[in-house]
Amino acid sequence: MRHGRSIPEQRRIAKNRPRAGAVLRDLLGWWPRWAVVAVLALVLTGCATGPRYDTDGVEIDLSPEDVVAEPDAWVDSRVIWGGRILGVEHLEDETVVEMIAYPLDRHQGPLVTMAPTGRYLVDYPGFLETADFGDGRRLTVTGSVTAVREGRVGERTLAYPVVEPDDLYLWPEYAERRPAEPRVRFGVGIMITR
Repeated sequence: MRHGRSIPEQRRIAKNRPRAGAVLRDLLGWWPRWAVVAVLALVLTGCATGPRYDTDGVEIDLSPEDVVAEPDAWVDSRVIWGGRILGVEHLEDETVVEMIAYPLDRHQGPLVTMAPTGRYLVDYPGFLETADFGDGRRLTVTGSVTAVREGRVGERTLAYPVVEPDDLYLWPEYAERRPAEPRVRFGVGIMITR
């Protein structure tokens, strides 16, 4: 005695089974294809992070250390620099942000796990709230190098390139997580996180 269905019976069942395209068409119903594509594009765009500044006319490989080494060659250069905020000073008409620079990732965010590439100052015309622009926050700046100014770190005198910003991007605090930290955790019982 054979078990299962005969070959003609299997062909009949397969012929009547709905195809994947028909199932998708039935699920989406009245939605035109362009609407499905538009919704998918919006969802995927929401996954993009960071400012993605235009790099035309920008000295991509220029670091604060390079500007300090040859200040006359690089003043008036357009840059996109990122790093961590070391301090904020409020003056009468501007806010000076002291930064430590890091190389940028593909989203133009500072790679704080890499070696720093120098320090620089951002002369922002106006007021920046220190509750938002606090020490340790990541910031990406696009603008022009206007000068090199001397400053002090403890007993040491340093030269700081000064950037007059066209735009600032303060990275969200949730993005401050170390890349090595796992994003998914499995466990049984009580979970304690930092």
